[in-house]
Amino acid sequence: MTKVKQFLCGAAVASLVAGTGAAVGTPAGLSTVTADWMLTAEHVLLIGLDGVNLSKVLEYAYNDDSGFKTAMDQGITGTASLTNHTTLSGPSWSTILTGVWDDKHGVFNNLFRPEPYNAWPSVFNLIEYNKPEIDTTIISNWEYLNQLADAGGYSVDNNIFVPAGDSAADSDELVTALTIAQILGTADNPDDVSSFLFSYQSQGDHAGHSFASGSDEYMQAIINLGANIKEILAAIAQVQAITGDDWSIIVTTDHGHQETVTLPGLSMGHGLQSPNETTSFVIFDQAGDHATDGSQNLNYSLADITPTILSLFGIPLRSDFDGVSMAFDPTVLNGHVTPVDLQQALTDAIAMYGYPNIGNDITLAIRTVFGSVPYFIDKFMTQIDTFLQSIADQDIFLISGLAEVAQQINDFFGGLTVSVTNTLAMGVTHLLGSGVIAPDDAPLPLPGSAEFSDLAPLLDIEALLG
Repeated sequence: MTKVKQFLCGAAVASLVAGTGAAVGTPAGLSTVTADWMLTAEHVLLIGLDGVNLSKVLEYAYNDDSGFKTAMDQGITGTASLTNHTTLSGPSWSTILTGVWDDKHGVFNNLFRPEPYNAWPSVFNLIEYNKPEIDTTIISNWEYLNQLADAGGYSVDNNIFVPAGDSAADSDELVTALTIAQILGTADNPDDVSSFLFSYQSQGDHAGHSFASGSDEYMQAIINLGANIKEILAAIAQVQAITGDDWSIIVTTDHGHQETVTLPGLSMGHGLQSPNETTSFVIFDQAGDHATDGSQNLNYSLADITPTILSLFGIPLRSDFDGVSMAFDPTVLNGHVTPVDLQQALTDAIAMYGYPNIGNDITLAIRTVFGSVPYFIDKFMTQIDTFLQSIADQDIFLISGLAEVAQQINDFFGGLTVSVTNTLAMGVTHLLGSGVIAPDDAPLPLPGSAEFSDLAPLLDIEALLG
């Protein structure tokens, strides 16, 4: 299994950027004997932005200096409501990366559990199982997503975790640099290996939690993200001109943020069902399709992203997906419209969203509260652990030893408390609708099992080619 790689300083990133090939993982190898592998490579880039309000993008970053506008001008933009779905990052990113809502995958908070992705495989699992010759990569500064990409039996090829650094903005800059290095690395691609790249940035969410989405700090985060996207899109244009390879690009967010702070210096941010929290968006630019550039589609949803990625690679879709392919499904394609003023049209679409019915509103609020308790306990215990470790590292006579003992006690009882409260939360949220729908499709066979091993003779391209 691919291990999470940690790039601990800017020097490591600089070395990758200087030698772009070093950022690109070794291709898994060709494993099909069809004409497809001899054609021009297909590339899909998913840019994930945590906690970004589309209304603020339209207000602060709908201009020629921003990659948001470039992406919208080159693709199709849809507002995508999360009403009746938990507006927390773990559940929402799980929907984005599995193609099903939380009543199926059962993720209810931001504490990682691998079990949901065994029943509901992620986009990484489905690509690696069906077409292991496709090179898959995640570059993320939230470790939950790196853990998700390694779960499910068929893990991502290149799992790159970027530490927090001095600020979320700095960390996002490192993610951007690594993403660009990965993209430029495809210029030297003699085997025409297709690729899927998921690039995740977090500063919007951090600014939203600390200052709310109505703040100057949140505005700056949106502007920064727009600049990062612009750099990434420029890298794609550069490498596309060299190779002629096709690139499809999807930009999305997992939830929005509340407008105002709950307490001085603190915003609850998200987790409930206000329109500012439930309004999401999807920007989709399909390779080679320019007829619908700059248009709008209100039929997009977050659950459509994984089915779309799979369909672009020619991988069959699960029968129990909640989403459909934005590239090929007629129910979505029929929703394309080209407004005279896209900015105003999207603003009008956002204004249509409201709250769910009162019963669902209360149910989802209770799920958020119960799911958040173990998560915040875990964060609190981690802070205590970090503080005690800082004392232990100072090697102070007697004091450092006591800190180490206290750290062990904190780890044991803290871990036990988190485990117990998380189990309780899982039970409560299940009773309230999380993870209540079982898969219709069979789980992916375990790597090395008879079902998987029986395919080996068919996948041995060297033997077949002599």
